[in-house]
Amino acid sequence: MATMQADLPTDFPCLRTHSGADGVTSRLERMAPADLSAGEVLIRNRFAGVNYKDCLSILGRARIIESYPRIAGIEAVGEVVHSSDARFAPGQPVIVHGFRTGIAFDGGFAQYLRAPAAHVMPLPAGLDAWQAAVIGVPGFTAGMALDRFMQAGLTAASGAVAVSGASGAVGMLATAILSRAGWQVCALTRKPEQADALRALGASEILDAAVVNAPPRALEKARFAAAIDNVGGATLAWLLRSTQEGGCVASVGNAAGNSFDGSVLPFIMRGIQHFGVVANAPWPVRERVWGHLGTDWRPSFEALGPHVRQIALDALPAHASAQLDGMTAGRTLVAF
Repeated sequence: MATMQADLPTDFPCLRTHSGADGVTSRLERMAPADLSAGEVLIRNRFAGVNYKDCLSILGRARIIESYPRIAGIEAVGEVVHSSDARFAPGQPVIVHGFRTGIAFDGGFAQYLRAPAAHVMPLPAGLDAWQAAVIGVPGFTAGMALDRFMQAGLTAASGAVAVSGASGAVGMLATAILSRAGWQVCALTRKPEQADALRALGASEILDAAVVNAPPRALEKARFAAAIDNVGGATLAWLLRSTQEGGCVASVGNAAGNSFDGSVLPFIMRGIQHFGVVANAPWPVRERVWGHLGTDWRPSFEALGPHVRQIALDALPAHASAQLDGMTAGRTLVAF
């Protein structure tokens, strides 16, 4: 293995999650590089996106981490410090996400991480480190949904795409990415004060999410070619009933719960497709989607900027609690 660079610190800050008699707890620690989980590539982290899943992990609200202690954080953007794999060179900017990062391997909530070379991706062309971090797992998830819509034969001319939970990170990025790709976006939100911001991101229509609580019909008006659902529950059921013939609904989140009441009618009467999106994609999909995100799907970072918050590592536990309580909006990055 290549020798570590001389300027590598003897220890560095991290948020490490433990499991014990008192349950799951996370605390700030200092850790030596040698104590990180195994991998061929050592990375100096610059940004770690904060996702709903990460918040559940560090607060012990769901059993996501496979073994303890563990540094959570399912994504990171930084540069290579050293690598025993010839594909990566010191100073090279890279992304790590998926592949059980922060779950079975130490993840992004640390100044340094070590990753298997098979989990590391060079920074996509057309994006700098901050831009790639802003897109991160939420934007990649939206990109995967769009990729699936297109594989199903849908185009921007097919009609509008509904985006639920539009004021969250996935919703805002989905709105910006779809708009950049030329699609009409109908943003569903329970936060009317976000309407102007969503229009600035490219939404052509803002819909009060309370519409999903109206007495249901077997089928609603067929108004959407596709939908990206971050919510689940009644929202997902309404979107399924509101999708037009041959349309698609992508489930990417479950903020309102894991279950929903529905019927087979949207499937047998309109032939719609309903599928889930898991951001841990195989490499051909990963490279294709990130390639688009750096070019023809590249969102407006000028519009996204006001909705991106950077926090220090020590502020992460309090932020995670607020995010799970629905008290945050937009995208949050831990900056190192």
